[in-house]
Amino acid sequence: MSDKFFYLQLKFIPKIGHTFSDEREMVDEVPKDLVQRKSESINESLKEVIALGLAKSAALSTFPTEAERFVDLYEEDPPNWYSNRPPVMNERACDYEENGTRAWRIVRKSEG
Repeated sequence: MSDKFFYLQLKFIPKIGHTFSDEREMVDEVPKDLVQRKSESINESLKEVIALGLAKSAALSTFPTEAERFVDLYEEDPPNWYSNRPPVMNERACDYEENGTRAWRIVRKSEG
């Protein structure tokens, strides 16, 4: 496991009735020192909750329009946590960065 970052993959599935219907997947890199600064606790499960919140915020910021950036519009698959940096992070620049938390959209071949 990385000493410096949490790595996770998020998947957002639009709820029925919205004008956009494509699922969105992202991988996120959240600095552990940022999580530590946001929490005085050393409880590892709390750190993961904070890291997940930071990752969701960065992931939603990659969506094309402001209207699509509300978490209540989506069902979410449970996050996948990784011990090592996912390959897409080495292939190209991130799609969004905020306070050291970075998000990469996973683009499927059918999306072009």
